[in-house]
Amino acid sequence: MKNSSQFQLHSQSDLSAADFKVLALLYQPLMGLEGQALYNTFYQLINKTNRMTYTHQELFDLLNLKQIDFLRIRNKLEALNLLTVFQKEDMYLYFMKAPLTAKQFLVDTVFGSYLQSEIGEKNMTMLTSLFKMDIPETEGYDNITKSFDHLYEFKSLNLLNVEHPLQGRTQNGGSNITYKFNYEGFVERLPERLKTSQVLTEKFKEQINKIAFVYQFDVSDMVAIYEAAAKSRTQLINFPQLNLKAKQHYETKHKILTIKSKDIPKPTLMDQITPQVIIQKYAKTDQQGLALSTASLLLERNSVEPGIINVILMLILKHKNGILPNINYLEKVLHDWLNKGVLTTEDAINFASSIETEYENRQKARPEKMKVKEPDWMDDYMAELAKMEG
Repeated sequence: MKNSSQFQLHSQSDLSAADFKVLALLYQPLMGLEGQALYNTFYQLINKTNRMTYTHQELFDLLNLKQIDFLRIRNKLEALNLLTVFQKEDMYLYFMKAPLTAKQFLVDTVFGSYLQSEIGEKNMTMLTSLFKMDIPETEGYDNITKSFDHLYEFKSLNLLNVEHPLQGRTQNGGSNITYKFNYEGFVERLPERLKTSQVLTEKFKEQINKIAFVYQFDVSDMVAIYEAAAKSRTQLINFPQLNLKAKQHYETKHKILTIKSKDIPKPTLMDQITPQVIIQKYAKTDQQGLALSTASLLLERNSVEPGIINVILMLILKHKNGILPNINYLEKVLHDWLNKGVLTTEDAINFASSIETEYENRQKARPEKMKVKEPDWMDDYMAELAKMEG
């Protein structure tokens, strides 16, 4: 690239306050302060000036950058799919792309996994809380919203035809990954019962490709992950469920988590035991009546495996010192687990164990006098429950 080369900037939509929030809090740790500065400068040059063409030397002087540093920063924006670059001799076209929404960034792409690896789970929890959306309870209300055809008469009309391009946000596809996973080999290795129409879609293929890229999985790994995600499913498998299974597969394969084999079949026991047994054993005596009522309501209102409810009850009763919170609290926990891919009792047991592992690691990081010894809660609880059932 010559410093005297020229470039033009283009954008299809304006950015909102929500977009800038996502850029500052989610993208910035990945692209750095310099990447944030370059993206913001491009945006201001598009929206605040009447010029179409600039030289790169002007940009370098404006940002006090050398060409080698500019290219390094620009490449980060390209990799994060915030910028598309075209070149024709000494003329460059820079097409700015709007950032993903917080949900897309954190849940629907690999960016969330990368960000957590960069800043740690504790900071990730803090960041995600900043994007939490409070949804008002609508139970008991009737949806009286009028549809278009209630107010307007349908006529035989053709759709409006506009000859020129219009402003409007194009979907940001997330990470720009050129890694090629052997998807054909993956489909071929799948059991026939799992070769549904879903595996033929480009979106699903892209999700499999991204997970394989992040964890560097081969075909046999991805087949095992897909089979695990497909257990007890009657609907399409989603990205969070695949991602959870991929994380568990990676941890098991690399022995990040030590899981001892037990004589007690945990998922079977957790599905068979009743919430009443758990509450009678671990809830405070004067709280058991209310806790039983709350647990029954939780089971009635949510169509999930009973074992998932039981695991949540055990974990919360432990950390709440035998006092079960109200139904709204429990449902928020349950829906959070479901959104993170917990769909079976086995998922719930593994997920709860990972929460406890994280808690114990935080305890170990505290000063010695502040440490609190934590038992292997799942093993101890399950052994006691098995004795009660026997």
